[in-house]
Amino acid sequence: MLNSAVINLSVIKRNAENVKTALGGKSKLCAVVKADAYGHGAEKIAAALYTVSDCFAVALPEEGVSLRLSGIDKEILVLTPLSAGDEKVCVEYGLTASAASEKDVRRLEKECEAQGKTVNFHIAYNTGMNRYGADGVEEVCRIADEATKCRYAMLTGLYSHYAAPENDVSFYKATEKFVKARDIIKSYDKNATCHISASGGFLRGAHYDMVRIGLLLYGYKPFVSDAINVKPAMRVYAPVVAKRTLSVGETAFYGETRAEKPERLSLVRYGYADGLPRKRVKGQFGNRCMDVTALTDNDKRFVNVIENAEELSSEYGTITYELLCGAARRAEKIYVT
Repeated sequence: MLNSAVINLSVIKRNAENVKTALGGKSKLCAVVKADAYGHGAEKIAAALYTVSDCFAVALPEEGVSLRLSGIDKEILVLTPLSAGDEKVCVEYGLTASAASEKDVRRLEKECEAQGKTVNFHIAYNTGMNRYGADGVEEVCRIADEATKCRYAMLTGLYSHYAAPENDVSFYKATEKFVKARDIIKSYDKNATCHISASGGFLRGAHYDMVRIGLLLYGYKPFVSDAINVKPAMRVYAPVVAKRTLSVGETAFYGETRAEKPERLSLVRYGYADGLPRKRVKGQFGNRCMDVTALTDNDKRFVNVIENAEELSSEYGTITYELLCGAARRAEKIYVT
């Protein structure tokens, strides 16, 4: 039996509308639906947000293809710079590519010539996260100069990403670097879309031409902020499939966790293979098994295993993003409005 992930599309749409309202019509909203929309189902979420979001963002070209095949015809930005063969997919399906070097631009131009099509791309720029992107404004200039030689590969934007938007020193340092690169790109094309903020940067007010919103869409904040109200949209229910009674000193499941008092355990059909970590947390007896979890003090027939992803992530010593991406891994997605 699969577990059930109940996902409220109206809640996600309202979260997006709250972001849109805060932008005041001055910046575009890009809905981030990579990683299967943080575990919520990319195609369904994109369809629900079609009238609210100006465009969409994914991590891989293949994710963009899935959106195209589901009927999404708006701009789709691929946030990972080109790997071998990615240029073919971006051109074929009209995905906006990321370029981090002059070589990337040449690859896109060559593929456009081969397919007889055009393609848009944004320059990925490193402002301190040291993950992806061109290093330094000199490299940004070289990429932009390369784009002026192209007939088919069109430079339409530049973006970066805050490593720690909640930290003032990191935030302002990255912002300063981004603004310098933005000004350069605007000198090539004043209409280029320049953006640096995901949910965290948005909460700090760094909107620029566009914001890329992921976590906030799904009802959580990367750090405490009263800038906007959002509501979680997903619950994952797993059935109680058996009951067990333990006497003092008895063990259950793997390992040596012993009952310190008489226990009445509920065996829930949710294990670490279903998405949440193996580690023992509050209300749980011992570690999870691959397919089942033992709960104490439970009288429910179905258990919502991700009541509050933010609080649960703190217990697990991880982040909300990770739990959301995995929680519904082995669940049937049920969409409600």
